[in-house]
Amino acid sequence: MDAATSIVTVLAALATAAVGGVYLGFGAMVMPALGDSPRADAADVMNRINVRAPRSSFVLAFLASPVLAIVAVVLSLGRLPGADALLILIGAVLAVAGFLITGAVNVPLNNRLARDGDYAAFERRWRRSNGLRGAVSLLGGALLIGALAV
Repeated sequence: MDAATSIVTVLAALATAAVGGVYLGFGAMVMPALGDSPRADAADVMNRINVRAPRSSFVLAFLASPVLAIVAVVLSLGRLPGADALLILIGAVLAVAGFLITGAVNVPLNNRLARDGDYAAFERRWRRSNGLRGAVSLLGGALLIGALAV
């Protein structure tokens, strides 16, 4: 693997794993704490988190993950079907999947919670989707790291 592909792959792996770690931490700590709170309080706190999230440093990793993963795929296309290029491709698909799950499921649920305030209707589906995007992001990051080792 050439230096440019290695650097982009490392950055994609770090961003993707970091995003997955945030989702994992959120699911393991924040959501259970909100679940222990009165529903109105939980909805209020979640709405405040959703306002702050797009303004936080998290956005850098969130946006960098799929972009860098796609760039890594483009840079490695000439080595397909090599093991490193296949790991990059699969890792990138998972990085993009985590991003798309967020846009297709979590963000609309966040918007509905802000509009309706119904935390009970929000929580279960949001938690399942968050777990899925966390798992695919962490696996994607791991595969991108694995591509550097083959």
